[in-house]
Amino acid sequence: MTTTDKSSGGLLKDADALFQNRNYEEAVVIYDKAYQKAREEFNRPVEVEALSQLARLNLISGNPEVGREWLEKARERASESEPLGWSRFLGVEGRFEWKAGNLPIARKTFEQMFGFCVENSLWGRAVDAAHMVAIVSESVEDQIKWSYKGIEMAEAHESNQWLGPLWNNLGGIYYDNKQFDSCLNCYLKARQYHWQYSEESSKLFADYHIGMAYRMSGKFDEAAKWLRPVLAWAERLGNHSAIAQASEDLGEIEIAKGNKSAGIELLKRAREEFRIEGYEKSMPHIWANINKRIEQLAG
Repeated sequence: MTTTDKSSGGLLKDADALFQNRNYEEAVVIYDKAYQKAREEFNRPVEVEALSQLARLNLISGNPEVGREWLEKARERASESEPLGWSRFLGVEGRFEWKAGNLPIARKTFEQMFGFCVENSLWGRAVDAAHMVAIVSESVEDQIKWSYKGIEMAEAHESNQWLGPLWNNLGGIYYDNKQFDSCLNCYLKARQYHWQYSEESSKLFADYHIGMAYRMSGKFDEAAKWLRPVLAWAERLGNHSAIAQASEDLGEIEIAKGNKSAGIELLKRAREEFRIEGYEKSMPHIWANINKRIEQLAG
């Protein structure tokens, strides 16, 4: 069956699959077809979901102003009496608030989404909401609490595809707070689920995070066992971000072992890969840190 033969609901399902696999350019096309078909069918919930996702994809691609135009169309059509459309709209609205730096407002939106989804037995979306509350919460205690809430809900309702991102996010929280043993345990659990449910780049970064956590724990030999294969894998894929991050960690391992010259060369390679990936603009703090580190070592 071609896309022209499918219902709006079928098109939405296809677009969601593309979105989950990060095929964003294709997903935009199919979400737009789902939106147009939903208008023909007077299927307002699908229309709202498609509009919301078109907004989210513009946010992801760095076009928030265009995205807001789609989001306003979704807002005009969204109704609490139609749970699928309303829950999707809230999830995207919260992400716009998050990216705009309005964390308290975003948290209220995601908490509203969580309660609404639990009330309507939309368990996967409730997990998404809990995940996002953890991300936008400003206290470490709340970040950890909501992370575990999402994990427990995902396990209870067999939303196993969420467990990789959830454990991964919790690992990041422990990393930021320098609790590296807890961080490593979370990343090991995340890897189990990423390797079952995620696409290749998520599997790649799942392995990378384990190597990174071993390095931060001072277990350099174990870290290198993970990071060297990650680097080779990233090179095969041409994933410049992963090449950069693995190179940086391997460089720091060499420096810690007393191999300063080899370490600096790896850091310089990391810097070049960050440049190719556009970190100078997209991640200026990372770009500044790698330059500062190289200058410090060269001095």
